[in-house]
Amino acid sequence: MDHEIIVEATLELKDVQELNLFFTRTSRAMLAVIFFVVFIGIVLLVDGKRTGTEFVIIVLLDMLVSVILWFVNRWNIRQKSMKAFVSDKLIRQLYRFVFTGRDIHYSSESETGNMLWTDIYEVRESPNLFLILLSTSRSLIVPKESFASEKDRTTFRQIVETSLETGQYHWSRAR
Repeated sequence: MDHEIIVEATLELKDVQELNLFFTRTSRAMLAVIFFVVFIGIVLLVDGKRTGTEFVIIVLLDMLVSVILWFVNRWNIRQKSMKAFVSDKLIRQLYRFVFTGRDIHYSSESETGNMLWTDIYEVRESPNLFLILLSTSRSLIVPKESFASEKDRTTFRQIVETSLETGQYHWSRAR
């Protein structure tokens, strides 16, 4: 593929928060569900003789607390993301990415690198980001708004689809 896409991006706090919330959504949901199930189990074990009305009230309260737990966990992740973003000077630099069918070249004021698509673990799309995973714990974050046009975003997706195996990229359903 002869296409080359050049993207210049400076990450903002919202991008880092979206990254962390994107990768913790399953564990946050599991936490809320587990809390819900454990709470109902404890209530039934302590006193199984509840009227239908009492049980409905307990279930509704449990659901309310589970939803609150979901949002408290979300808030906590956003706060931790803010702390990490403020402390990381490298992540706030202007990065220049050059995507071709063969490789990815990236550079900033303090670093430069080149990697083949065969070195990429996975590419994921969140609502506002493209996440190029180098491993399960390292990624390049490219905000969608950094692309010059929708055509460039489409070309980027085509480069990824051509360069990686089908299971190595996951596009957002809502584009």
